[in-house]
Amino acid sequence: MKFLRFLACITVFVALPVRAADVPDAREVILVVNRDSNDISFVSSQTREVVGKVHLADWANPHMAMFTMDGRKIVASGTRANKIFIIDYDSQKVTSVIDADFAPEHMDISHDNRFAYVGNIEAGTVSVIDLATEKEVRRIEGFVEPHNITFTPDGTKAYVANLGAHWVGVIDAKRHELVKRVNIPLNLPVTPNSEELLGEIEGIINVTLTRDGKFGYAADISLDAVAIIDARTDELVKVIQLQNGAKPWRAWASHDGRTMWVPNNGDETVSVFDAAKHDVIATLEAGPDMTGVNFGNGKAYVISSSSGFVYVYDLKSLLPKGRIFIGKNVQLETATTDPSGQKLYLCESRNHSLYEINTRTDKAVQIPDVGFFPWGSHMLNSPDNYCH
Repeated sequence: MKFLRFLACITVFVALPVRAADVPDAREVILVVNRDSNDISFVSSQTREVVGKVHLADWANPHMAMFTMDGRKIVASGTRANKIFIIDYDSQKVTSVIDADFAPEHMDISHDNRFAYVGNIEAGTVSVIDLATEKEVRRIEGFVEPHNITFTPDGTKAYVANLGAHWVGVIDAKRHELVKRVNIPLNLPVTPNSEELLGEIEGIINVTLTRDGKFGYAADISLDAVAIIDARTDELVKVIQLQNGAKPWRAWASHDGRTMWVPNNGDETVSVFDAAKHDVIATLEAGPDMTGVNFGNGKAYVISSSSGFVYVYDLKSLLPKGRIFIGKNVQLETATTDPSGQKLYLCESRNHSLYEINTRTDKAVQIPDVGFFPWGSHMLNSPDNYCH
């Protein structure tokens, strides 16, 4: 009896994740993907300091990283290593290394935190990662250079943009199967460049949902067109033909849900769409090699990669409000917006820096030495998380 009473008094300890010292709240951290140093940096939005770093693997060449919706895990794609990495945020350690197909790049995470879909761009497949078991549970075939992936808000399906084709794939997210192709018609009023059609196709890099989730905008680079898809039926609503040679990159949705912004790298303009009527309501002059559009404080910020400028526009008047000069001989990549819309965090790969842009003053502050060749950034609950 004494022995039994002794056992009853023993405290049972449950193993919990070890939290790294001084790890800030995940909501205050910017993830920075560093391609050449093969790591993910954690930058504090409060102090502008690097507060942690996780090395993935030699020659991983990471392309993208995302927090899960609860901020507990990070999914990163190692493009050269053909691996997908799962990182525990509290301990800041890699917990799983998953074999993928050739060249995993872009991804999205289901809103219930259950699955990550990762496109293997050189293999034409999508890896389905179960985030509970941290294992690949299916590999979906049938794509042509699958680029960005977009889950619908209800979690029932995901759109896959094909860079090497003129169609969008629809995945049933319950069965993890490709169930439909939404084709962009080739018989458009303006004939596409024949050399592009006979050579390497530059198709669709992303399906961007309107803020209400009802429609998806798919820009086709070679066809100089933007297709609008009804997200309820997966049918084409409209195809807008832009100027010949416009080369639209992709769409971004303004925070108020009223407009969709599409940079055209062929003629250095930005097409602004009415998100309800799906018509072009403005064509704005911009810069070369545009990589992204962010929003904050009633303004749109268009990143011009090779010029060193971020172009600023007023969302109400759709008029230019000036340019933010980042520097000479820089290479601007992409940016994330903090959840409040007050700050942008822009990666610059040549001098290995992150730039914080205040959307109230449009002033930029350099955060140096975040890693080698910072390629992209991500924040939990950001309205503008994206990759190239």
